[in-house]
Amino acid sequence: MGKVLILVFALSLVIERVTDKILYLVPARPRKIYAWIVSTALGLLISFVFRFGIMKELGLVTGLEIACWLDYLVTGILLASGSEPVHSIIDALAFKKEELQKRVKGV
Repeated sequence: MGKVLILVFALSLVIERVTDKILYLVPARPRKIYAWIVSTALGLLISFVFRFGIMKELGLVTGLEIACWLDYLVTGILLASGSEPVHSIIDALAFKKEELQKRVKGV
């Protein structure tokens, strides 16, 4: 689980930095909109091309195909959001997984 979360955090940080470099010459006013578009495109591209879904990796998604596609979509948007929101969501998912494991074990 830890490796997956570190990978998500690292990918979101890479997307954030690449977006900053791509939009360096764009004027300040439209930069935020372009940054959102570029980072979302990069995040979705990474998650769909490499079939990388955070919920699948954490064991929270069943084998249904629609669930996998939604997982890739959520992961792509999560990667595009940058490093700070990713950190908060990772903490919440880790807590939920631990809670589910305790419930299964009957603790």
